[in-house]
Amino acid sequence: MKHKSKKEAKEAYDFSKAKREGKLQWYELAAKKQFDKSTDGSQNKKVEQKVEPKIDSKTEPKTEQDKNVQKKQKIHKSTENKKSNIPAMEPLEKMFSKKQVPSDANKILEEFDKIVFDSQRISSKQRALLPNQVRELSHTLTDQRDSRRKGYMNETTTLSAYIYYFEWWNLVRLTRLFAGLQNKFNLDNGNICLDIGSGPLTLPIALFLARPDLREKKLTWYCLDISSATLSAGENLYYSICAKLKCEPWKIVRVKGEMGTIIKEKADFVSSANMFNEILQSSDMPPDYLSKKYTQVLSGYGKEDCNIMVVEPGVPVNARFVSLLRDSLMRKNFVPVAPCTHCGECPMDGKRGGKWCNFAFSTDDAPVSLLKFSESCHLPKERAVLSFILVKSSNKELAVEDESKVEENSTGAVNSTSKKKILFRIASDLIRLPGNRSGYYACSNEGLLLVETKHSLKSGEVYKIARPKKTPKIDEKSGALFVNL
Repeated sequence: MKHKSKKEAKEAYDFSKAKREGKLQWYELAAKKQFDKSTDGSQNKKVEQKVEPKIDSKTEPKTEQDKNVQKKQKIHKSTENKKSNIPAMEPLEKMFSKKQVPSDANKILEEFDKIVFDSQRISSKQRALLPNQVRELSHTLTDQRDSRRKGYMNETTTLSAYIYYFEWWNLVRLTRLFAGLQNKFNLDNGNICLDIGSGPLTLPIALFLARPDLREKKLTWYCLDISSATLSAGENLYYSICAKLKCEPWKIVRVKGEMGTIIKEKADFVSSANMFNEILQSSDMPPDYLSKKYTQVLSGYGKEDCNIMVVEPGVPVNARFVSLLRDSLMRKNFVPVAPCTHCGECPMDGKRGGKWCNFAFSTDDAPVSLLKFSESCHLPKERAVLSFILVKSSNKELAVEDESKVEENSTGAVNSTSKKKILFRIASDLIRLPGNRSGYYACSNEGLLLVETKHSLKSGEVYKIARPKKTPKIDEKSGALFVNL
């Protein structure tokens, strides 16, 4: 056996140590030998980078080499300019994400039919008849609404059908909406709330589920409706949900009456859901007249510093009314907080031939038991759609025609004065555009946008982008400004 010399043993030890510490180059590993870094061997020579001189574009090139360098610089500059014209997206808000809804609220929605059954105790025969009763009520609310009686919700079978199907779906919509508007408004201990056309307390229940931070607040809710039976059923249901969540309930004051009925106290928060839909169906008056009329009523119920929220089914006639209501409320010094990203004229006002403001989400992740029950009623839902407006009273006068005077404030209203940014909220599903392109309509402080992008955006999401350096093109069909992302 050949013994290594002291020099060879030391070299072997140093190589092994350097290998463990990761200090060896690839060529040293290949040669199984550590080279002296002080030598000027070919392995240690740095490759010199060829640096082409910069040629001033205004200077006439003298040689063929200068011409080639100048050409490369122009191509590079053109590419950089092209990239800079495509602004980077900055997401700000989501509207209908199930992940934003508290886990205990999602569980309540999953088991809603069981909670209703415990609070109402209908017979097995009545339960078997529910799908037929839901279909009949659906006809009453839509194609047979002309024959609908004013107090139709006082009937036991109708009320059960409404709660088991329509209220369940409305809770899914409103709970996600309130969860998405978490930072848009708040309520404090001792605040007074008024829900007009409250029915079985759908909106207060949805807010209670979506906002755990408000559950411990001492709130008083005046719930106004023409059906005392519906209010009573809703109150029992609300108390059952509070018991499931092990929470103290808010104080509920049931008030039987129509919109306009006098309430003892002025409210900090005035709300209504799916009420104006029925008023519009039964009224012969034009929507602009009705919006001005009911703006007076809504604002009259509130304190000087209050929030007003109106939610309606997401169909064109209701979206048009909501847009008109927004305009009327702004003329009474209310600031739009949501869904608007600005205080200017509504670019999706639902006028004939124009776009109308509505927001939707897929029901794929809706409660499984609700989806099954909807199938049994032959009334499945693939999408949940709504139109809404949330406003906050303001001390300063607003000119609707001059949005440049509107400043950002603590109400949550978005600043529309920025000249460097564009804020927009997605207000459509995916649109297929010519040339294998795709995009979305959006409402912004610049008006209606057609956002062309390969990204998957969701209805109701808010984004902020840098203002494009070049003037955007205009879509001939809709009049929207093109924005490429």
